[in-house]
Amino acid sequence: MHTLILRNNPRKSPRGERYTIVVVGDSPIKAAVQKSIQELEQHPAQDAQRSLIDMLGLIERHNLQIRYTEHAHTKENLEAWMFVLQG
Repeated sequence: MHTLILRNNPRKSPRGERYTIVVVGDSPIKAAVQKSIQELEQHPAQDAQRSLIDMLGLIERHNLQIRYTEHAHTKENLEAWMFVLQG
């Protein structure tokens, strides 16, 4: 059983909002998930919903199970998501 954290890093820039997906943890599947992130059509995403959809797609693609979910808003009122995953 492998454990990973998948989260997005929301930030505001002069060109608008950006949501970068990051994978954290020591797992044999980490490199495969990072490669899948790089292959996303719109990464970094410019919309919170697009970032969330991409993250859920990555979870499904790699047959990971969600063990914990955290949803928060940053000081700039941007949505931040974090998933603790096992697979």
